[in-house]
Amino acid sequence: MQTIYQPASSRIKEPWLAVNLSLVLPGSGQIYAGKILKGSVILISLTSLIAFSVWSIFAARGNTLLGMAGLGAGVGGYLWNLVDAYHCISGKKRGQNATPYPKKVKSKSSPKDPWLAVFLSQILPGLGHLYLEKAVMAGILLSGIVLFANLAVFYRQLLLVPPVLYALASYHSYLIVDRKPRHYKHLIIFFVVLVLILRIITTYLPAWIESKVQKFSIPSDSMLPTLQIGDGIFVDKSSNFIPQKGDLIVFQAPKAAQNKDVPADTLFIKRTIGKPGEVIEIKKGIVSLNSIPLDEPYIAAPPLYEWGPEVIPSGFYFVLGDNRNDSFDSHVWGYLPASNIIGKAYKIYWPPAHIKPL
Repeated sequence: MQTIYQPASSRIKEPWLAVNLSLVLPGSGQIYAGKILKGSVILISLTSLIAFSVWSIFAARGNTLLGMAGLGAGVGGYLWNLVDAYHCISGKKRGQNATPYPKKVKSKSSPKDPWLAVFLSQILPGLGHLYLEKAVMAGILLSGIVLFANLAVFYRQLLLVPPVLYALASYHSYLIVDRKPRHYKHLIIFFVVLVLILRIITTYLPAWIESKVQKFSIPSDSMLPTLQIGDGIFVDKSSNFIPQKGDLIVFQAPKAAQNKDVPADTLFIKRTIGKPGEVIEIKKGIVSLNSIPLDEPYIAAPPLYEWGPEVIPSGFYFVLGDNRNDSFDSHVWGYLPASNIIGKAYKIYWPPAHIKPL
């Protein structure tokens, strides 16, 4: 005997609606199911865990490994939150009228749940339409999301298209179900708008993070013992950054350093030694700034070369590698233009044994 969906009282809770709510905001499905305390705990716990994990990964004093473990736990908790949202309603006794499908009638077609269609459309546009046996529309949506997701990699102006497709697929899959509860017609609009906003945020968030923080891998031993080959570091790309003495900075190779082995897009990391207007001198293994010897406990060995004294020109910096006698730096190619500077290296984020602030 097959059944079809027949709308029931607005007091009846729907499991897949709870899942959809928890999909966009963890814990909200449990709150909808009447488990207010449980839903609030889930929301606060997962939000706090994600916030702590992000801080651990990107903050100078955070532990990247701990942050990654926290994100893994957050993903697991988020998935459990979806399953639990469903069971908070479907697990109730049928005698309490908790199921949204209490009435059964004869039908030639299988019952279709509009909120399950919406959920599947959130997983991938087109899946909800496949569930509803709308193969042509499913093919159009699946092809569209694959096409525009790939094009958006090369054309950033298309980044907005995939979130719109997710929202449209969700809304359309709900509309085409033959019978659906009328008292949810405003909720589906609110839900789709919320989905659109969240997907736009998550789509542009990586690009925003990339504009603020850049990953860089140490390519040589010029910064030993501070940095080793293969160390992964984070670089703060603040637009108003002004290097100070001792800062580790990442920059594009200046023209004087470029050759067949060092193309224009090569990135260097060195330590800031002198700023514009200061007098730099290297003599008898000692680096002096404005005639004052620098205390440099971070170097591998005293420099075996000499430099200056010279006044650093306006708009330029003097930079050296910590491995003074094996570093391609200012003592070889001259002063670094301020315009070449990308930002300050502030943390070794990988490997785990080397994690530390810089």
